[in-house]
Amino acid sequence: VILLDSKAQQTELEWISSPPNGWEEISGLDENYTPIRTYQVCQVMEPNQNNWLRTNWITKGNAQRIFVELKFTLRDCNSLPGVLGTCKETFNLHYYETDYDTGRSIRESQYVKIDTIAADESFTQGDLGERKMKLNTEVREIGPLSKKGFYLAFQDVGACIALVSVKVY
Repeated sequence: VILLDSKAQQTELEWISSPPNGWEEISGLDENYTPIRTYQVCQVMEPNQNNWLRTNWITKGNAQRIFVELKFTLRDCNSLPGVLGTCKETFNLHYYETDYDTGRSIRESQYVKIDTIAADESFTQGDLGERKMKLNTEVREIGPLSKKGFYLAFQDVGACIALVSVKVY
């Protein structure tokens, strides 16, 4: 049972971004030139980044364990001039279990870190010129879950990321 598939959604996802100038929702094309909604962040020049992106509340039904499949691109820090020390090549995946939709605020302390996500393949300026999409896929398991639903959150600490799809099943 698929609980969330961001690629299947044609309208804006309207996830919560904190601070608001961090993650940005953008229309794009996937590797098959199908229109998709992505979230991107690339604040690699400034130190101490802490940009959060939270999904809408996801009801889990009877599921006790769920899988999160992320497809994303990540920029190679060495291909960006002048960002030594501030550019990162990872982001963090978190979740927060709750019995109801808690509204639009993100209380970071309530979230449990699942993992630090790194790219197997990062892309450079040359790849952009050749329109090469170096898509990474990572799957993580969460559970056991006991509440009615949960949120996923993505924490950027200074990387250049495009979150191409999020699938929860």
